[in-house]
Amino acid sequence: MTATSLRQLLRPRLVAPVLTVAAAGCLGVLSGMPLSSATDDGSGVALAAADSRSATLTVTDLDPGDQVTRTVTIANDVAEQARLTFTETGAPAGYADGRLELRIEDDGREVYDGPFGGLGDYPVDMGWLEAGGSATYTFTVSLPDDAPLVPAGTQSATASYSWVTG
Repeated sequence: MTATSLRQLLRPRLVAPVLTVAAAGCLGVLSGMPLSSATDDGSGVALAAADSRSATLTVTDLDPGDQVTRTVTIANDVAEQARLTFTETGAPAGYADGRLELRIEDDGREVYDGPFGGLGDYPVDMGWLEAGGSATYTFTVSLPDDAPLVPAGTQSATASYSWVTG
């Protein structure tokens, strides 16, 4: 196989992933909510911005014993401090017989640690966010080692999160 034919073979396979990563980066920048994928190991866990103050966490493929972390940063772009409230909208997940776990931290402070989708549909007061300040939320999704194996693409779990400044 020549170098030219090898490049032609690989080019279509590389274009889609590169475009996907570029589009995700643009979404994060344009939405005002930067997304971090520093811990992205290619698993089926995605945190996507819907607008500048909301995001959706979706799990489509996670094996027992796996743990995946995603982060999102919320910025106060007004000239005065604002009260920040955090809300989850979703139902407890049946993924892996309800064994899917979620831990949410705000700059290292625990916001929630329990079943995925179990935070409830009520606002959580996150305190004051200084003018020009930001808060980084870390979402860690995991399945215990003894959870049932879920074949890829057969189940999913989704929860949406919103931040309100007021």
